[in-house]
Amino acid sequence: MLKRFASKLIALFKISLALLAFILQPIAANACTSFVLSTVDNIKMYGRTMEFGKQIPTKIGLIPRGYKFQSQINDEAGHSWTGKIAVIGASIFDSPALVDGMNEYGLSGGALYFPGSAAYKNPSDDEAQRTKEINQVDFLVWMLSTFKTVEEIKVNLDQVSLVGTFYESMDEIPPLHYTLHDAAGFSIVIEPINGELKVYDNPYTVLTNSPDFEWHVQNIRNYLFLSPFNIGSTEIMGQELTPFGQGSGLLGIPGDPTPPSRFIRALGLISTIDAAELNKNRLVTMEHVLNNFDIPKGFVRPAISPVEQEQEANDYTQWSTIADIENRKYFIKTYENPTLHGVSFEDFDVTGAQIQYVNLPSPKPTQPLLPPMQ
Repeated sequence: MLKRFASKLIALFKISLALLAFILQPIAANACTSFVLSTVDNIKMYGRTMEFGKQIPTKIGLIPRGYKFQSQINDEAGHSWTGKIAVIGASIFDSPALVDGMNEYGLSGGALYFPGSAAYKNPSDDEAQRTKEINQVDFLVWMLSTFKTVEEIKVNLDQVSLVGTFYESMDEIPPLHYTLHDAAGFSIVIEPINGELKVYDNPYTVLTNSPDFEWHVQNIRNYLFLSPFNIGSTEIMGQELTPFGQGSGLLGIPGDPTPPSRFIRALGLISTIDAAELNKNRLVTMEHVLNNFDIPKGFVRPAISPVEQEQEANDYTQWSTIADIENRKYFIKTYENPTLHGVSFEDFDVTGAQIQYVNLPSPKPTQPLLPPMQ
């Protein structure tokens, strides 16, 4: 009996060490969080934060139908395609590549950092095979410009072959996984694991970063005791005791910025939102939930020496987005300007020939509450 207990204890210790090693591994700082809120009328709102340790040049890309895309596989031409559907999204490096976006049918989603877990196929030497290959940064815009629903994505993934490509602008092969949500309320996660694409239905709608999605789903079971309802008074040794203040039912919800903790916190928030309030104030409610994942500069720092830290950017929330899937409106706010700025498909020519790139909102000065005295 003692041997069985000891073996279980050792196994638990090994799991704990594995998780600790994951949390402490010296990888690039990153902390993206995404989720969907649903009203009682089944209106979907997709939200996402973008955190990164390096400044990622971002603009809003307005991509018309019929745009011709060309994916680059290192220095070689890979898969090319003509977009069937107009897309609005967060474009990086003045390119058609999107890390977040929504199309005119409401299909929305993002590419989130997946360090230590993403494992892509290697590019092929065969020219015929290379015409199917698409790099990991172009993968999201391919899906958004081609499909209307997550079901269409699932049955057509074999049209392309996702491969890992080195990006000089990021000095790495960006490790990514993907979250997709459609207007009917279906959600999936796509992850490159050991050279294969794993596709998971995602009833929780939440996605953060590593470990893999299946791990996060199992981790939910560690927090089944959480409740939005306060704990009542209880009697101990003949003495009646009451909790301190509000929120006692949520005592133990993780508050740190690690991906496992953000996943649980996001799930807790979106599963307990007041439905009537959400119906009245969808956009405001989404902002309040997103604000729970804001990271100010300096709060999360890389595990490097103090000298290196002066040269290395710290992880912070560069921008956050909201996609009103019902009304096909896309909103963004930045670290320097936390006021939401929106764009819709009515604001540009969806049949045009070229992508329009729109700068993100500039820093916003403080506004006086009262007019100057005369």
